[in-house]
Amino acid sequence: MRAWARRTTELHAELAAIAEVDARWWLLAGGAAAAEAVPARSTYVASDADPSSDTFIGLRSPEPGDLVTDAITRAHAARAAIRELDGQLIDQPLAVTLDRSSGAHVIASTLDVAAFAIGDQVIRATLATDIANERALADRLLAAARGVAPATPSPETEGVPFVCVSLGDDALSTARHGHRRAWTADVGPWLGLGRSGTLALVSTCHMVVDGFGHAWLASKIVEHHARLLPRAPSALVIDPDAQSRSFAIQLPPLPRVRDAAALGVAWREIPSPAPRALHLAYALGRVLHRAAKNPRAKFSPTFQVPVAPGEQDDPDRQLRRVVPSAMSVRFEGGEAEAYETFEARARNILAREAAGRGLCTRLLAAARAAPLSLAWKRRTMSPERPKWLDRIAEVVGGRASLSRIHLPNRFGPACAVSSPARQASKTDPLGSCVITVIDDGIQASITACGSGLAGTPDDAADLIDVLLDELAAVT
Repeated sequence: MRAWARRTTELHAELAAIAEVDARWWLLAGGAAAAEAVPARSTYVASDADPSSDTFIGLRSPEPGDLVTDAITRAHAARAAIRELDGQLIDQPLAVTLDRSSGAHVIASTLDVAAFAIGDQVIRATLATDIANERALADRLLAAARGVAPATPSPETEGVPFVCVSLGDDALSTARHGHRRAWTADVGPWLGLGRSGTLALVSTCHMVVDGFGHAWLASKIVEHHARLLPRAPSALVIDPDAQSRSFAIQLPPLPRVRDAAALGVAWREIPSPAPRALHLAYALGRVLHRAAKNPRAKFSPTFQVPVAPGEQDDPDRQLRRVVPSAMSVRFEGGEAEAYETFEARARNILAREAAGRGLCTRLLAAARAAPLSLAWKRRTMSPERPKWLDRIAEVVGGRASLSRIHLPNRFGPACAVSSPARQASKTDPLGSCVITVIDDGIQASITACGSGLAGTPDDAADLIDVLLDELAAVT
């Protein structure tokens, strides 16, 4: 009983350190403290492979002249990248597909079957061992793009595709769901490849891979694409008007993915090295405090800053799934605390989470140990959670998530989008947002996306402006 009381007091103090809480929060602290005593389970509870866990990274890339050959090459590049990285990311196997028919889980994949979305068609094909032998697939996709039936219909391909490649222009607001075009009967790929304007997109599901792994995979797909493209069969056709070889096909529009949720998205390049994560966090807390329109509040709305678990000198830190941290900026009489005060407290929060002793880490461990169904646990962490959990999610999940990803290899400026923790509504117009900074040491970029505060492209662009202005004012 004494140990439970001590754990309860610790957890309540952690909550009271980041938000204004009342007596009801003792119930959360006490329940979590009781669950902590149950033997730990390794089950992943943060995602149920639902659309709210989808994300994408987009790299600036000129539109290819031969869209069919590019699509086939990207599928082969994705297979090569997965084979190269599979097993290197801790607790994140990549050679898998997803199954949500009886509780979300992964299924081992041989990476043989790929799907290609052209308009409202989804064509499944078994990839050749050598990309040079894809002449038949190129002809099949070209016929579909031109809207004509092939001379010899291909037999239906068996197996769950490991990737869905979308041909055509995808809407940036919903492009993170691109891989779901190949889903049937609650089974499908976690990886999607597509385009939106000048961006080449790599969409994923958080249940399989986290931020650093996603960026690493995207960079490897680019590398393998450049290596494989010269050996891929061409689908170029003669355009008699231009007297030149070109694709000369008007692709049908891609339909919106079922259950897709639109987000406002904006991104831009920024100088490298990018601002430090805690400088950004402090500026974000000040911005959120103003946006909440409660100048008397003693805390900004909380926000998450993911952190890699382990010691600072652990070479495997980035290879693990990140763990969230919850923090806020404190205010007194409408004035924010000094940055140095915030920084000291934030570093302590991040250190405890990295060591497995922080508030979010302990609450997640308690959730894993609780004797409840896995599906229910995962639902409580999604935007579709029961309404009575909203206040808990507002404090622990926060109104924003801020990530800063550093890559050791050349990556280039990128647009990085993840679903926010909550959707805006008439009763909750603030919603939540996600801020992601990617820096490869040479070039850097920042993306804002979300609902409410960043609910349209203009709102998201304004949020970047306001955040960078605030950053300049406080550093």
